[in-house]
Amino acid sequence: MGVDCMSRAEAFLSGAVQIAGPLLRRQERIVAVKLHPDAVSVVQLHPTVDDWEMDRLVSWSLENAIGRSPVQDNFSYLANQIAAAAEEAGVDGVDAGISIPHSLFDVRILQLPYMEEDELAKESEEPEFWEEFDPELNNLIGKVVRFQILYSNEGENRTDVMIACLPVGEVERYRSLMLEANLMPVFVENELFSLVNGIYARMSTDERFKPFFVLHLCPGNNQIIAHFRGRLYMHKINISDFDEALLMELERVDEVEGDFWEEVAIRVSEQVKQAISFLAETYDVNRPDKIFLVSEYREIENFYFLLDNRLGTARVNIYDAMQDVDVPNEHQKYVDFFANPSIFTSAIGLATQGLNVEGKAYIDLPRRLISMNFLEDAPRIRRNRQLAAVNRILSLAIMAVILFSGTVLGVNTVPAYLQTREASAQYSAAEGAARAEALRRQINEKKMTEVNSVITNIRANSASRGYGVFLEKLPALLPPGAELQRLEIDEKEGVTMTGLALENTAINQLKSNLRSAKLLRRDPKVETEKDGDYWRFSMSLALSRMQ
Repeated sequence: MGVDCMSRAEAFLSGAVQIAGPLLRRQERIVAVKLHPDAVSVVQLHPTVDDWEMDRLVSWSLENAIGRSPVQDNFSYLANQIAAAAEEAGVDGVDAGISIPHSLFDVRILQLPYMEEDELAKESEEPEFWEEFDPELNNLIGKVVRFQILYSNEGENRTDVMIACLPVGEVERYRSLMLEANLMPVFVENELFSLVNGIYARMSTDERFKPFFVLHLCPGNNQIIAHFRGRLYMHKINISDFDEALLMELERVDEVEGDFWEEVAIRVSEQVKQAISFLAETYDVNRPDKIFLVSEYREIENFYFLLDNRLGTARVNIYDAMQDVDVPNEHQKYVDFFANPSIFTSAIGLATQGLNVEGKAYIDLPRRLISMNFLEDAPRIRRNRQLAAVNRILSLAIMAVILFSGTVLGVNTVPAYLQTREASAQYSAAEGAARAEALRRQINEKKMTEVNSVITNIRANSASRGYGVFLEKLPALLPPGAELQRLEIDEKEGVTMTGLALENTAINQLKSNLRSAKLLRRDPKVETEKDGDYWRFSMSLALSRMQ
């Protein structure tokens, strides 16, 4: 009976772990909000190493074509549209991200003397530091500043840094827009960064080592982006306002032909070629043989015909952001709404910005070239999500352990006739259930290993309820700002808890709560260590034995 009892308890725990799995995965995903010039999209993507699963996608046109006008001019309208799209999509992720138009940023590539990353991070805390390398960066007060090392070589005494900044007010507008739409913002980033990450994450390993160019056509902000030898460069394409207006009309044209559109094609393609030449000559970038075309316009074929065979030897390829993406049937109509598969590129790039709360190795996550979250409290948001996820799995394990104690008592009093004819009659059903549970155990083997020690060491719960009472009360004893990462129970050594806290006072409060609950035979032994902005702690507890 003891073996059968344990298998039932393990089966329950296996189910609890499977319940916890989706909770953690929701934390890992980002619900991406994309504002097109005349439409809005809400995307929830679950990326893995091998495939891309589109969980949710809703996209529709806006009655008011907002173009690239400031968010504050359409704040309430956009918030309502985003909330409606998210509700229509039925998103179940808890974290959301949005990209800010690149035109609102000041982005520069600076060449510095060789510096270690830690040294650069410390020096850059002073706003005047950047002014030393670029005199135009002389007023960074009131701006959010982010930087990333693109290239560093001690032998060359060189460190190339991309620095991006924008006013704090712009970040707050987009953060408030998400909150007003009932979404929790955890990522706010440059739209072009999302675009580049979306393309890079889809590339094969061989392609990542080759230079690539992206032509981004966007009303009011046309850009050419080049990636070469781990470095990233961007340059604005100077298309005149007159040609911009014509491009707005281009997607409504049935056929791009005649002298008029020929002249437009020549003017626009010349500006693109000049931008490519600037990058090639200024940064010693190889000229491309292929250019990815990404457009923010609803249709793309006319733009392709406008540029094809006009960029020298470079071949123009329409980037298909939806290639090999598994879209649920009920959401396919939103993809079909656009005759332009590239329009979702930056949204998909943003959706890959997971928080990695499951502790996966970073090599197993979709790679990205740039990682700049412009939220001021981004590191704390990430840590809080990690703590919350750990607390969920811990709480489920505690519930399972408590129910296991009851299972021990109940099974020990089961009449013996259950082992005879009735048990035999149920054998086939039990055998099928056993196979299912075996499969579950195989999938969750790693997580089960962590909780099996708890199961083994509380077999005596039927005789001593000390551990059961402790586990039942523990969640309520945890103060705000303190979360557990590991819990170990040993019949001889007692209980060892390790975790993280935002402040040292939270650790002291936890210690006080344990004493007040009268669960301990003596004061807990506590060890603490400062780790960046957080405190790591370990507590050794000797529990009272309550019969």
